[in-house]
Amino acid sequence: MKKIVLLIFIGLLAGNLLAQDPGAAEKNAGNAAWKAKNYAEAFTNFEKYLQANGFKDKAYIYNTAVAASKAKNYQAAEKYFDMAIKNNYKVGSSYLGKAKAEEEQNKSEAMIATLEAGLKAVPGNAKLENEYGTYFLKKGMDAQKANNIDKAVENYTKVTSLSSQALKGQAFTALAQMYFNNGAAILQKATSFANSDKEKYAAEKAKAEASFKKAEGYVGQLKEADPENPVVKELAAQIKAAMK
Repeated sequence: MKKIVLLIFIGLLAGNLLAQDPGAAEKNAGNAAWKAKNYAEAFTNFEKYLQANGFKDKAYIYNTAVAASKAKNYQAAEKYFDMAIKNNYKVGSSYLGKAKAEEEQNKSEAMIATLEAGLKAVPGNAKLENEYGTYFLKKGMDAQKANNIDKAVENYTKVTSLSSQALKGQAFTALAQMYFNNGAAILQKATSFANSDKEKYAAEKAKAEASFKKAEGYVGQLKEADPENPVVKELAAQIKAAMK
């Protein structure tokens, strides 16, 4: 009688083992590696688990992407974050993770496209806006340093379309200061021939005034976007003095 009971028990145990989810062992091994902060091993096991269950676990597709990113396997991270996006899982974080993985691979155009798609999918997402805005503020500053005003305007203007008051404030401030400095520089150069070539001086002065006008316009937009910004009064006063 005891042997029969033992055989029945063994049979139930075998049945339970067979009933486990496909890839359960790999999933558990991945979780253990994650807890130990061994992200490369976690990624390997998570990927095996997903392959075993036909990539049906949305949460672990995302977890696999994060593990890959932490393991600095950015190509794999990009792939799995993209899968998470298609599964509509943690959409904002998935777009951000994919964009950062592309940035690490020096895929700037792809990164911007991902951020723009993310902002379209989840408008106003603070982390996506910060990533996007910070990138174009830096690009604007680089163009400004290279004295490429048109390119600087193009980059700063992308930031002004965001909903973040802080980012918009930085962009409008940069635009106002850039045009103010440009006008001041034109006048300073023109000073050397103010008396010797009045016609040329008048033409340069008109250019400077046009630049000051643009600066004034951006100060107005800054005030509208961020009324309490202390830079507004300071810039407005400088522009007014320069235009006299």
